[in-house]
Amino acid sequence: MYTLFIDTHNELIKIILFKDGKIITNLEKESNMQHSVYTMPLIEETLTKHNLVPSDINEIIVVNGPGSFTGVRIGVTIAKTIAYLLNIPIKAIDTLKMQAMLIDRDKKIVIEEEKNGKFVGVFDKNNQTLEEYKYLKKDEFEKFCENNTIDKINIDYEKLYECLKLENPFNPHSVNPLYIKKIEVGK
Repeated sequence: MYTLFIDTHNELIKIILFKDGKIITNLEKESNMQHSVYTMPLIEETLTKHNLVPSDINEIIVVNGPGSFTGVRIGVTIAKTIAYLLNIPIKAIDTLKMQAMLIDRDKKIVIEEEKNGKFVGVFDKNNQTLEEYKYLKKDEFEKFCENNTIDKINIDYEKLYECLKLENPFNPHSVNPLYIKKIEVGK
């Protein structure tokens, strides 16, 4: 079974191809706000490398945010389109829950950095959110850290795949980007 993993939430585009839960390709590309230029060619390169065609993909996992407004939309749109056209399952995961799933502790606080601040998620041992996600600017985050311990983790994508096996797929039409940060209009 082939699973295509698409992550465009920040400046690094990540395309991973799993075969039966094991990574067989992991491509990354620094996009410099060019996600629309590089994402599809990276997917094509991934498939071509293994002599596969799109119809060989059995499932898609997409990171739906939070992060770059445009980057997230591009990755989600590509994933939804492929899943819909191929009539295959799609699973969406956000970067905060992705981290929380890989930590074994009663209370987990994880972050996703952004140039002006951080997205923060607080989870229980069952990976359920204990409070709404929030976006904290740098000074707000420093104050938050005074009373909280932040869990830092490098993502083990094969372990993440195992965790996601138990998650139910979505209807492609119901997968949407996750936006937390309020849009600020210039003053």
